[in-house]
Amino acid sequence: MDKNILIVDDQRGIRFLLEEIVKSEGYQVKSCENGIIAIKEIETKPPDLLIIDYRLPLMNGAKVIALLEEKGYYIPTIVMSGLVEEIKPTTDQYSSVKNYFSKPFNILEAKETINYILRE
Repeated sequence: MDKNILIVDDQRGIRFLLEEIVKSEGYQVKSCENGIIAIKEIETKPPDLLIIDYRLPLMNGAKVIALLEEKGYYIPTIVMSGLVEEIKPTTDQYSSVKNYFSKPFNILEAKETINYILRE
């Protein structure tokens, strides 16, 4: 069975880089630039993994995760941020959050983390 990953980041370059990383590992990938589009995508077809930036336009990553959990979507999630230690108190409360990528992130570590979470 193919695993599907949704990437949410307002920076096109980050989305493209993560798309290439995910594809190179053999996974299916979709991406979008904000949380509102992400919620619509998830309601249409929930992914096996969500990789989401904390700072997004319209709705930040924590609000997206909270709304998804309220709706019953508990999707394993990796939160990205340049300030991981500052956002952890806000995002650690969500059971969906499995790990963090600190920007800029290491490509090999990103691959390992993605593969590890999808094997759980």
